[in-house]
Amino acid sequence: MYKHLLLALSLLIPWTVHSQNLPPEESLRQVIQVAQQIQVEPINGVAMTQNGRLKPFDTLARETILFLTGKYRKWGTDPVQTYLAIASSPNAPYAAMIEVRSPDLRQRLGYTKDKRYFSLADLESSTLGNLAEPIFKKQEEGGKLNEEEKKISEVYSQMAVFQQIVTGEHFSRAIDFSLINGGHQSAAGGILSTTIKSYTEALKQEKMVEAQALAAELTKQSRLQEVPELFRHYIDKLDTEILFNKLSLFFWSYVLSILAGFLFLFELSRKKISVKAGYLLQVLPLIPLIAGLTMRVFITKFAPVTNMYGTMIWVSFGVIVFSLMLFTLYKNWFVSGFMLVGAGLILLLTEQIPLILSPDMDPIVAVLRSNFWLSTHVTTITISYAAFTVAMILGNIALVRLWLSKDNQKFFSEYSHYAYRMIQLGCFLLTVGIILGGIWADYSWGRFWGWDPKETWALIADMGFLVLLHARYIGWVNDFKLLAFAPVSYLLVVMAWYGVNFILAAGLHSYGFSSGGATAITLFVIVQLVILALGLFKFYLNKKQLVKS
Repeated sequence: MYKHLLLALSLLIPWTVHSQNLPPEESLRQVIQVAQQIQVEPINGVAMTQNGRLKPFDTLARETILFLTGKYRKWGTDPVQTYLAIASSPNAPYAAMIEVRSPDLRQRLGYTKDKRYFSLADLESSTLGNLAEPIFKKQEEGGKLNEEEKKISEVYSQMAVFQQIVTGEHFSRAIDFSLINGGHQSAAGGILSTTIKSYTEALKQEKMVEAQALAAELTKQSRLQEVPELFRHYIDKLDTEILFNKLSLFFWSYVLSILAGFLFLFELSRKKISVKAGYLLQVLPLIPLIAGLTMRVFITKFAPVTNMYGTMIWVSFGVIVFSLMLFTLYKNWFVSGFMLVGAGLILLLTEQIPLILSPDMDPIVAVLRSNFWLSTHVTTITISYAAFTVAMILGNIALVRLWLSKDNQKFFSEYSHYAYRMIQLGCFLLTVGIILGGIWADYSWGRFWGWDPKETWALIADMGFLVLLHARYIGWVNDFKLLAFAPVSYLLVVMAWYGVNFILAAGLHSYGFSSGGATAITLFVIVQLVILALGLFKFYLNKKQLVKS
């Protein structure tokens, strides 16, 4: 989110905490009290620039508070309120608001592992500066940081951002469009600094009526600044983005998916649902999901798959759509129930870890800013992952069912047919997506195929499922084995989808690179392999007992 080299310059800013040193708990309480008095509107509509686009202050505050505290609403206040309280409260430097996410690093800083939140004063008096100095030097020399160095760099960046909010530099730099105007400040931009100081002073003196009037003026002035053509379309969409932030559409899609899924799974509720009602229940989660995707496309002017967060949302959409297809063809309530729950869990995971799966709508690197290819290649690749996800869920249902029921032959025959069709669909989509990617690569990089990690692992995932299809076709695997090996093949998709972006983080497909989540993914792989081992063990145990009888 924040460029480390830029934040390293904060070392040059003279800064000393010199306000009254209150206990951290009391300082935090007073900061929260200040936050609760601040009116979010209309200050949340101020136009700001960051990371290559214009965004409302509402979004900038959300992203900043998330980066600092690990949550959007850590203390029950709106991110805009929290941000402005940090900027206007004299006790903010002593409030424990900065989350240090590494227990080992907390100990290296001279604190206990269970102390999770730190004040600016805590970090400034710690050894953080000494730890960070060689890291920034390493970055300047082009060196690659290890995981421990990344954690130190992140905490130093958090401290620097908090420091810049307190001094007002963070806000004033983001609201000034001169950086995107070649360094030339507009007439509107020239009077912004005075209004900002007046607004902050009004907050400090708790003159909330005056602050409201100044906020409205600040919003108006910020939007009157000169904007290059590349950024102009954002100006008219700032209010839409604020609405998008408030609606939490993907959260509501998760709730509706989970509720509909459980209604399908429980016999008591399922008996009371007609087929028409069944269709309606599956369509309901799609309404906020499609609305959310549409709003992201409207705001960014790009297909909603520019980062890992977007692809997760797109896959959950695909799972629900493919579930609806299976329901239309076979009227299997259990399959649709499991798929709705699965899609809901994907949405829940996506919404619960924003520090790993960043929901920001910042643009990707210039060479990849082709809406046509994003809308064809990337969406086709990721929707194929949805088909494979359906097959994976079906396979796991079969592996678990072995321990719950002895009469499984009919079940395996039926569910393997569903899985087979989904794998066929997934392979078709993934193959088409790979070919489209090759054409895009030839257009962008001058070569159709270059064994880039993303290209290679997409091909490996495709080949893995194609092998399973051919093995089933020629009789090498029966109904049960098709179901059992579908989750194993899915691990190749996990590597192509997550592993290349978060573990390898190498190659030309840099739009999706990030870090984090390795523990969760490792746990997923282990659990998946354990389920497979237990399922195979039970299958051969049952087979052995049948032979004896």
